[in-house]
Amino acid sequence: MAKKDKPSKALVLSGGGITGTAWELGVLFGLEESGVDVTHAELIVGTSAGSSVGAQITSGLSLEELYNLQLKPVNETVEKQVDFEGHKFRQMMAAAIMSSPDSQTARALIGEAALAAPTMEEDERLKIMASRLPVHEWNQERKLIINAVDAETGEWVKFDQDSNVPLLLAVSASSAVPGVYPPTTINGRRYIDGGMSSGTNADVARGYDQVFIIVAEPNMIAPAMGPTMHRITFEEELAQLETSGSQVMVITPDEESLQAKGPNPLDANFRGVSAQAGRKQGQKIAGEVKLFWEIS
Repeated sequence: MAKKDKPSKALVLSGGGITGTAWELGVLFGLEESGVDVTHAELIVGTSAGSSVGAQITSGLSLEELYNLQLKPVNETVEKQVDFEGHKFRQMMAAAIMSSPDSQTARALIGEAALAAPTMEEDERLKIMASRLPVHEWNQERKLIINAVDAETGEWVKFDQDSNVPLLLAVSASSAVPGVYPPTTINGRRYIDGGMSSGTNADVARGYDQVFIIVAEPNMIAPAMGPTMHRITFEEELAQLETSGSQVMVITPDEESLQAKGPNPLDANFRGVSAQAGRKQGQKIAGEVKLFWEIS
């Protein structure tokens, strides 16, 4: 994209489950409280949990309101506890990866497993997702890109306000963890978690002057060891951003935040403490972020 007199900015929000959503919102609120608001970026890229965060921060509600919603007791919500066995999830990924000649085929095999897995009904899942989003319509004045994966083809798909796809369905698709949640049906096709394409999909922000990346799960940006289902590694994303002229800043959870988020990223009972830890971390790093973000 063409350079402007005023630096163009992009905010990239990674996956990370329910606790990742809460932590990211906490970080954003902590930053805002300390004098730096990164949510007014010209581009917001959301993947999985990050898609929910992106939808929320473009809803018109204040960050304080969104943060406070994360503190609401789980028994006062429609959240439903789901079983998430990390080792079984990793085994499913590994089986698809090792039997595939390329990453897209691996994603298609993961999608096949997701379509066959016993999960809650799709309608029930959509009710839960609807309760998390304060507004269910795209903000036509904001550029939000939500990433998902076609469950049958393994193809990476990007939704935005011009896709003629309801925001609720786009967010639900992007966060449909394979084997845990049902794939989301959109126009007759089924979609799974955008994190199967990349934990951040940060390369979408190529060409923006400043790219601020919030990563809720550090293992999403760990160096790739052998074959993967991801279409691109985080190192490759950073290289593409650098080549395009972007300046990049990446933040990940500090030790206090990692402890607060607990062992299960889909456990809503850890949502409140995750948001609180994120808020503290946002306050701590605000000075550094301000120097990066407010370059003129």
